Amino acid sequence: MATQALRSIQRLSQVTIRLDAGVRTLNPILRCASTLSKARIVTGPNNEKIIMPSAGEASYPETLIHEFVWNNSKNYPNYIALECGISGKKYTFAQAKDATSYIGRSLRNMGLKKGDVVALAAPNFPDTVLGLLGSLSGGLVVTTVNPINTSEEMQRQLLKVNAKAVITSTAIASTVLAATRACLPRDTPFIVIDDKIGPMPEDSIPFDALITRGKSLQPVNPNINCDDLAVLPFSSGTTGLPKGVMLTHRNLVSNIMMVQASLNPDPFYPTTSTFQEVIPAVLPFFHIYGMNCVVLPRLAFGAKIVTIPKFEPEMFLNVLETSKATVLFCVPPIVLFLNTSPLVKVQHFERLRMMMSGAAPLSKTDVDRFYEKYNIDPEVFKFHQGYGLTESSPAAFFELGKKYSSIGKNIASCPARLVDITSQEDISIPGQTGELWIKGPHVMKGYLNDEEATKNTITDDGWLKTGDVAYFDEDFDFYITDRLKELIKVKGFQVAPAELEALLRMHPDVEEAAVIGIPHERYGEVPKAFVIVSKGKKPKEDDIKNFVKGKVSDYKQLEGGVTFVDTIPKNPSGKILRSKLKQNGKS
Repeated sequence: MATQALRSIQRLSQVTIRLDAGVRTLNPILRCASTLSKARIVTGPNNEKIIMPSAGEASYPETLIHEFVWNNSKNYPNYIALECGISGKKYTFAQAKDATSYIGRSLRNMGLKKGDVVALAAPNFPDTVLGLLGSLSGGLVVTTVNPINTSEEMQRQLLKVNAKAVITSTAIASTVLAATRACLPRDTPFIVIDDKIGPMPEDSIPFDALITRGKSLQPVNPNINCDDLAVLPFSSGTTGLPKGVMLTHRNLVSNIMMVQASLNPDPFYPTTSTFQEVIPAVLPFFHIYGMNCVVLPRLAFGAKIVTIPKFEPEMFLNVLETSKATVLFCVPPIVLFLNTSPLVKVQHFERLRMMMSGAAPLSKTDVDRFYEKYNIDPEVFKFHQGYGLTESSPAAFFELGKKYSSIGKNIASCPARLVDITSQEDISIPGQTGELWIKGPHVMKGYLNDEEATKNTITDDGWLKTGDVAYFDEDFDFYITDRLKELIKVKGFQVAPAELEALLRMHPDVEEAAVIGIPHERYGEVPKAFVIVSKGKKPKEDDIKNFVKGKVSDYKQLEGGVTFVDTIPKNPSGKILRSKLKQNGKS
C-alpha cells in the first residue's frame, strides 16, 4: 500500500540474504522468458500454453523456515510477537526466538532424532506457534493435527506419520492422550501446554518445562537443508481420504517471498518505532492458510500475532476491538458472520484497514454487502482475496482489491495453465473454463508414502493439478468456479455450486446457502439448495426457486428443490462439506 512498506520488505530480504548461505532467484522455466514483459501466454516445450506471472520472478533466501521467521527480529526485540487474545500471555520477539531454540534442544535431549515427526495437536495459542518453530529448530518435522478431530481420526494420522512425540494442550489433552496411548509406544513423550482450561494429565511433560530445561542444554546443530521436510499437514487433495502433504523448508520460505514479490503496492505497513501491525489469528494454525499465510510470514515481517483458540462470536469481536487489530485474515463464513450478526458494530473495525479472504470463493455481492452495511469507503478499507492449496504451501494467486470475486493473478514464480477437462488440451482463450495447473518452488514434494496419489496430482514435469475449475478474463485475472469433483452435470452442462450459492445469498431472507447435485432420471443431475434463513424470516421453497429463475440459465434452476437447515457443514478452513450434504440430499 505504501512505498515505505515495500522498501522495508526489501531491506528485510537484504538482511536475510546477508545472514544466510545465499539467495536463490527462481530461474524461468522457458527459454523465451526474456520476452515475458511483452507476452503473458508463452508456449512450452510440449506445446503447453503457459500463463506467466505478471510479477515476474521472486528471490528467496537459502534458509530454514524457523531461521527466516526470526532473521529480522533483532530490529524489534522488545516488541510483542505473540499474545493470547484470551489470557493475555505474551512473548516478545527476543523471548519467542530464544524459547524456540530451547524447545528444540529439549526435544532432541529426549532422544528425538533428525527427521523424527512431532504431532502438534492444539488450538491457537502462542505456545502452539512456539511448539511448531521449536520442533523445526531441533531438526524435526511437524505434522499439524486438527484439534477437534476424534481420537480415532487422530490415531490414523499419528500412525501414518509414525509420530515420535506429541504436543497438545490441556483443553483437549484427554482426547489426544487416548489417541496416543492407543497407537504409539508407551514412552512416547506427551507434552502439554497449560491453557488453564483443563487439568494436566498424569505423566505428561509441561510445555513450559521444555523452555526451562532447554536453557541449560547445548545448542542443536540440526544438520538439515532447505530441501528437507519441515511440515506434514494433511489434505484430501483433489480426491480421496486425507493424505500427508510433504512440505519442505524451501517450499515454505519461497512461498512467503513469492507472495511478497507480488504485493504491489504492498498492503502491509513495516514495523517502526511508532507502529506495528496487529493480526488477530482466528484461522487454525494446523491448516496451511493459518500457518504459512498468516502466522509465519507476518511474524517474519514484525507483526504482533494475537491468538484466538476458536471462533466464538463474542470472543472474536472482543479481540478485534481490544487488540486494535489492523489486518484481518478470514474465510468467507467469517465475512458472512460480519454481514449478518447483530453483535457486529462498526467500532469493531475502528483500526482495521483491510481483510484478506481465502480457502473458499468469496463473491462480490458479499463484499458489497459489507461495505453497504457499515458505510465503509472501499478506498479506505480494502478487501483482498487469495487462492492456494496445502500442496502449494499454500498461496498461488492474489487479488489486490479491484475484482472482489476474482482470485487475481498468479503470484511471482508461479506459472499457470488451464487444461480442458475433457480433451486435456490447454486453454488460451479468456472465459473458457478448465482445470487449473500450477508450478513453482512452493509445490510439495508429494504425498507421504502414497506414490500413486502423488503421480495423479503432480505431472512428470512438475505441474500440480489443483482439482479446481477456473477461467481467466482479458486482464489475466482468474476466477474459480468450483472443485472439479463438485461440478454438477445437468444434461451435459456444467453447473458450479459456488455461482448459485452467491446468487442465493442475495435473497433478502437468506443468510447462507449451499448447493449440491442430486441424481435425476432425465438430466443426470440437478441442483439442490440447502438454505439457512435470516432471523425472523420465513420464506417458502417456491420463493427461493422463483428468485433464482430468470437470473441463471434453465439448466441451473433448483430442480432438486430447497431444504431449509439450521447449519451447513464446513471444514475448519470454511469449505462446504458437500459430501455430508449429499447424504441428506438423495431424495
